[in-house]
Amino acid sequence: MGHDDPVTAKAHGGSVAALGAIVAGALVLQVAGTIVNTVVPLQMALASQPPLLIGLVASSYSLGFLLGCFANPFLVRRVGHIRGFAVFAALQAVSTLSFPLLPEAWWGTSRLVMGLAAAGHGICIESWISGQADRAQRGRIFGIYQILNRIALIGSQIGVGYVAIQSHDVFLFASMAFSIALIPVALTRAGGPETSEVVSVGLRTLWLQAPAAVVGCLYVGLIGGPLTNVAPAYGILSGLDQRATILLTASIQIGALLLQWPMSLLADRVASRLIMLVATSIVTLASAGLAVLLQLDASHGRVGLFVLFALIGGCSIPLYTVAVTHAYFRMGRDHAVGLSARLLFLWGTGSAIGPLAATLLMQLMGPQGMLVYLVGLSLGVAIYIALRISRNPSPPLVEGERGATTPTIPDIEIARR
Repeated sequence: MGHDDPVTAKAHGGSVAALGAIVAGALVLQVAGTIVNTVVPLQMALASQPPLLIGLVASSYSLGFLLGCFANPFLVRRVGHIRGFAVFAALQAVSTLSFPLLPEAWWGTSRLVMGLAAAGHGICIESWISGQADRAQRGRIFGIYQILNRIALIGSQIGVGYVAIQSHDVFLFASMAFSIALIPVALTRAGGPETSEVVSVGLRTLWLQAPAAVVGCLYVGLIGGPLTNVAPAYGILSGLDQRATILLTASIQIGALLLQWPMSLLADRVASRLIMLVATSIVTLASAGLAVLLQLDASHGRVGLFVLFALIGGCSIPLYTVAVTHAYFRMGRDHAVGLSARLLFLWGTGSAIGPLAATLLMQLMGPQGMLVYLVGLSLGVAIYIALRISRNPSPPLVEGERGATTPTIPDIEIARR
């Protein structure tokens, strides 16, 4: 039957090539983006720029990202994934080259453009993966992508330490990487996902069909922002030396890396809301445990500090994959572009608000405010998910995959999510 349907055969034949191309491009983008994200605030600090300006430049990136989540889906639908990917990579490369040419006071403009382009890349990558991946393996494929992405992130962060940060040459390296990311995507003979159908997905529709996905993406942004951007300050304010603080921040990313694959595997086999409930409960307990541990002498609580932060990172950051998988189970791949845009918007909103909320509590309560934030946020999400499960234990599957005509055993299992 597959031989009688050339369209289906062609789609299956090009899936692996298409996934390989977009993942390869995404990994190079991660290296380039991490270099810029690390070097920009460091160079501004070396130039004795005021902290407020550094914060405004960082906020410009978040603002551009949020704007891109609304504007970019229409461009992707109009020109396709491959051309859209190329446009966004060109914007990233040009914006990166602009840093040595502009005074630091104008760097926010470049970061705004880079945030907008980064959102476009996120939409292209996630909707491309979701459009090409088989339903039963989508969570694992997302997990593999996230694992490779995190390895590239950690590796590029370490690599920046061996580059002369004071030199503007590092921006040339990053711009080259953004350009190189175009090569695997431009050379692929496989077509991107179809975008001829309506791609717009309203937040209200997403909330009605997959509220757990909405809460999950917001949660990852709200907790991931502080874990990434506030944890170093938390370590110093808590009395750790610089080396211990670096180990603390590294433990968060290592925990996320180690638990990304198990979490993604579970996303394909276990009810998504149950995974969210267990994970957020663990984060709540681990954060509360940290608050108790820090009351002890730091000399015999340091190892436990690193372990608990690794557990927090591992049980929170990978939940984005679970939330995305849950959303696609609920709504189907036909909405891939618009759905990816809204999920990224939710994550971006959380990542913009989270650091401000966490640092506000730290200013009012001291470094322990960070743990209060983690406990309160995770406990609130865990309670909400528990209530959803108790009130609606088996929500119906709203949208099946394209081409599905009759329920199958996997369909029945997915409906239980």
